Amino acid sequence: MEYKYIKQKETYSAEEKKAIMDMLNQKRKEKELSKSKEEKSKILQKLNRERKEKELFEKMEKQRTHNKKIYTFHNIKFYKIKNLEREYYLKVEDYNKLTTRPKIITIYYEFLGELKKKDILIQIRRYSDKLFISDDMIKVYYKSCYLEDN
Repeated sequence: MEYKYIKQKETYSAEEKKAIMDMLNQKRKEKELSKSKEEKSKILQKLNRERKEKELFEKMEKQRTHNKKIYTFHNIKFYKIKNLEREYYLKVEDYNKLTTRPKIITIYYEFLGELKKKDILIQIRRYSDKLFISDDMIKVYYKSCYLEDN
């Protein structure tokens, strides 16, 4: 049956009602199918984006710590931070606690044969292999630093 013919009538027979319902059901199925394809595409794009971000983060993490020199003072292991005004050391265990959110971490420097402490604000960023350090926790100004290579 043709839709134009059915559309002009005011009362419908059982066969016409069935034809209308089949046509509406077919349109609904087509719409759901197109929606499901769009949703599937969006989900796949989101998963792909998350996978790429994770891969980038892991790559940057590896670049930050791979082949870096480790110092030992009093049976504690440290990384040496470069690109600061003096030689600072960061505990390896403290480094493992770093995230993209800023944290207050204690770093150490050598003064007259002793290790002195200094609290700093430090964070890492997903897209960079550097550490971002701010001496002042009130006026936050990050300086990019890196760990000493072997």
